[in-house]
Amino acid sequence: MGFLSRISPLLGSALHPGRAAVRKMKPLIIIYGSTGTGKSDLAVELATRYNGEIINADAMQLYKGLPIITNKLTVPEQRGIPHHLLGSIELGEDPWVVAQFKKEATRIIAEIRDRGKLPIVVGGTAYYLDGLLFEGRVVDDQPALEGGALNRDELAAKYPILTDSPEAMLAKLREIDPVMADKWHPNDARKIRTSLEIYYATGRRASDIYAEQRNKKESKWASQDRDRAQGHGLGEILLFWLYAQREVLNERLHKRVDKMVQNGLLSETAEVYDYLQQRLAVGETIDRSKGIWQSIGFRQFEPYLTAVKQTPDSPELDKLKQAGIDETKAATRQYAKYQVRWMTMKTISSLQEEKLLDRLYLLDSSDIDRWGAEVRDKGVELARQFLADEPLPPPVEVSETAREVLAGTVERSNRQDTPCRKTCDICKKTLLTEELWQAHATSRKHLKAVRGAKKRQLIPAHAMPSRALVAVEPDVAEGEATDTIDPL
Repeated sequence: MGFLSRISPLLGSALHPGRAAVRKMKPLIIIYGSTGTGKSDLAVELATRYNGEIINADAMQLYKGLPIITNKLTVPEQRGIPHHLLGSIELGEDPWVVAQFKKEATRIIAEIRDRGKLPIVVGGTAYYLDGLLFEGRVVDDQPALEGGALNRDELAAKYPILTDSPEAMLAKLREIDPVMADKWHPNDARKIRTSLEIYYATGRRASDIYAEQRNKKESKWASQDRDRAQGHGLGEILLFWLYAQREVLNERLHKRVDKMVQNGLLSETAEVYDYLQQRLAVGETIDRSKGIWQSIGFRQFEPYLTAVKQTPDSPELDKLKQAGIDETKAATRQYAKYQVRWMTMKTISSLQEEKLLDRLYLLDSSDIDRWGAEVRDKGVELARQFLADEPLPPPVEVSETAREVLAGTVERSNRQDTPCRKTCDICKKTLLTEELWQAHATSRKHLKAVRGAKKRQLIPAHAMPSRALVAVEPDVAEGEATDTIDPL
């Protein structure tokens, strides 16, 4: 008897309307993970086996077209599974704020269930997934105007400061909401702007809104004994975290960028470039800090695309093209690291508070040759047990990697970081916690910069940090592509 034949009676009661179990159980599967770990492939596998439909939670994949830049699954790869919120907005639109995504995803989840099918949410934009799971955890979860979500264009027209420089916006935020101003890195224009937008849209400081949310949450927890996953408003939840060791994943991402270039990445970036020039030519003001302009692959190749248009015979074209490839690989590495950092520093903590941590299963995607055994097969079996309402194993027992990573992550999430705001004049970085400052001060990158500055006689010898400290730079200490370091 085949696998599907053995479990079909169990799935039928859980997934088809009109049967008793469907009224009791409202299953939802959510898949987190870094780019390049196979999240979409697992989602399709689960949807194929368990009568599911997929909801995209990747901000860049919301845009129509551009399948290579945004790394969408091809139609054959989708295997006939309905995909929602994939290619849903026009190229010139801003990415959705969390409130928009949450509203649409929640509506689609209900519609999928009404069809007697299993909703599966998958994506690399963790603040979308966290916004769906947790109330009031993400910066742009709150802003709202009368009748709907925050209209950023209207606010920007009314308050020109919202299109000013990061320095000017931060100065204004210090006047309005110094608590939020101290939270954000000076270069993080998106978060600074969002805090201002919250104030202008609601008339209330973001810090006051979040404090009120925390107080309500604490009061709710004090008066109610939550029953693990059963009490969640989205229903019964199973979460997967696809994880890969950094060195292995980096090599995989490098190969993927090379393949993207072979498959037409430059043609797609040229399409985005031409669209940008058309809008600029008619006098439009384009906010390059958000939207499709932030997609990895466009900014990195823009110097090359400009040279192709202006000086097509330039001998520098090959050099600019290679620089674009190298920078795209670097940006992809940094983004993957950022995704892990968000998971380890933010999502895990929220799952602990919501008593959902025992429903998070880390699947080891490090060895691509064993992806079927370590990711697909284990994910399929865990989903079967979940849908059949059978006891699930402890997450740390899934693999040795799961045991090591989850234990270390939970331990770090339980630590209380000490807020501070210090700037390294040598590396030009601002650190927002004492722990990050100490990690930076003892990092290989900083020590190298100090030695170089010392040789150039820019700083006295006594300014060099002590070598007695551990000279290892943790994941969170290295700057992102925007040189942003904050306590997520």
